[in-house]
Amino acid sequence: MDSEILMKLFAKLMIAVLFIAMLLPFTILKDDSGRTLMSLSDISLPDFSMPDFSMPDMPKISDAKIPATLDQDLGGKDIIYKWYDNNGNIQFTSEPPPEGIEYTRKGFDPDTNVIQAVNVAPKDSASDESSSSKEKPVDPGEVGNPYSQDRIKKLYEDAKKIEELLQQRSQDHESLINQ
Repeated sequence: MDSEILMKLFAKLMIAVLFIAMLLPFTILKDDSGRTLMSLSDISLPDFSMPDFSMPDMPKISDAKIPATLDQDLGGKDIIYKWYDNNGNIQFTSEPPPEGIEYTRKGFDPDTNVIQAVNVAPKDSASDESSSSKEKPVDPGEVGNPYSQDRIKKLYEDAKKIEELLQQRSQDHESLINQ
């Protein structure tokens, strides 16, 4: 108990010493001309602001001056040009590159869903009646509905089994340590 009190007292003493040491350059320590070594105006925070980056506006196809004969299927989409500059760097722009440079032109619809839907295999009503009495193994290649009640129940049961296994291992470790 005495060592605990001494440690607390030592910690308080060290905090006081650090506080005084931080104040010394602002108060007692002075340079040759008699001024303090530091003042509050010497303290400044670093600049955390982000640099100003301006991004070019991507015009809609109605704003772009594209001949009507080119790619009629791009109507209503943003047009993006992909080309390589003289240094071999890839460039993406909203306007075509200078004359004589090969480029590809893509239409991008910002309202398009970019995440593919889950494919659910259609179930036959005849096969459902015959397979309902016995559980058939799930083919890993078959996607199916990832949110079905059967799969959620199986996941919950598997998690309980893993928890029981981990508890048993923990008890085994404790019994080996306490021997």
